[in-house]
Amino acid sequence: MIWLIFALLTGAAVMAVLLPLAARGEAKDANAADIAFFEEQIAEIERERAEGRLDAAEAEAAKTEAARRLLRAEAAPKAAARGSRKAALVAALSAIVVIPLVAVPLYLKLGRSNAPDMPLTARLEAAPERNDLSGAVARIEQHLREHPEDGRGFEVVAPYYLRAGRGEEAIDAYAKALTLLGPTAERHANLGQARMIVAEGKVTAEAKKDFEAALALDPANVMAAYYLGLGAEQAGEKDKAIEIFARLEADAPAGAAYLRSVRQRLAELRGESASRPPFASAPAEQETAQGPSSAQGKAIAAMPADERAAMIRGMVEKLAARLESKGDDVEGWLRLIRAYSVLAEPEKAKKAVADARKALVGKETEAARVEALAKELNIGG
Repeated sequence: MIWLIFALLTGAAVMAVLLPLAARGEAKDANAADIAFFEEQIAEIERERAEGRLDAAEAEAAKTEAARRLLRAEAAPKAAARGSRKAALVAALSAIVVIPLVAVPLYLKLGRSNAPDMPLTARLEAAPERNDLSGAVARIEQHLREHPEDGRGFEVVAPYYLRAGRGEEAIDAYAKALTLLGPTAERHANLGQARMIVAEGKVTAEAKKDFEAALALDPANVMAAYYLGLGAEQAGEKDKAIEIFARLEADAPAGAAYLRSVRQRLAELRGESASRPPFASAPAEQETAQGPSSAQGKAIAAMPADERAAMIRGMVEKLAARLESKGDDVEGWLRLIRAYSVLAEPEKAKKAVADARKALVGKETEAARVEALAKELNIGG
């Protein structure tokens, strides 16, 4: 059935080429209007001579000139028509013969007629290759070098920079998007968040200004309010922090993703006991060696789940890249092994154990710690 459809489409494409060419051969001569004009001119000369407005000599001279132009006009379209019909014939033969001769061998060489269909669900669920993402980002970067006025491009690439551990570039991209596209609460909040993450969880003065600008544009912006509460807590302004978090708790819809983190902050500020947030942010917290109650860990815990997961994975990859050049950092190896274990990536965890053994050759105490962790997590390698 599919081949019949392809044949019909090919036929339609060929006819689309041939029909205009055929019509061109049968079209009315392009100079028909000129011929009619000169014939009318000759008839007008005869009428003027008959009425005595032209003498015989003048009338004969005018008729001779008009007749000469008439003959020239009649001859021109015939030659053009012959050329047009010849071109139409050549084009028709090319369309009928050349297209199949080229298309069929090309498909037999490159096509896969026996390839099974890929189900729609499989196509939708298929994750893009990392190289594809890197290539896309490289193309965006090249585009931005050529068109630095494209604020939307900076806004698209900024989250990738942040997740890839390229914090300064993320700040620059967010700032340019804000300048070029205009201020919005979301853009100010994203820029403030990038500044805070680069500052390892500290709400800097610049980040605070961004969050305040976001709230001025949208008082309901949760991200900006949460980070301002965190900034007040860091600055020792306990009452102000409690006020901000209490307002967030009161305004939060039932089941809000950030509600648990807000309640934890309130409990700690009020000196109450509270359950720890899920371990989802632990690798990032361990990377900073500040524990699950670190400022950066709290900030990341408040992010939406998909952004938090991407951020954590980016930081783990950054740690792995650092250990490739600085392999004597046993604490780094322990954090990396544990992170891969938590992320349910056993093969990467095994490889990290093997790489740590190689990097720590001759350091018995450090190597023993790696072996103990591998045994605890039941990781071979």
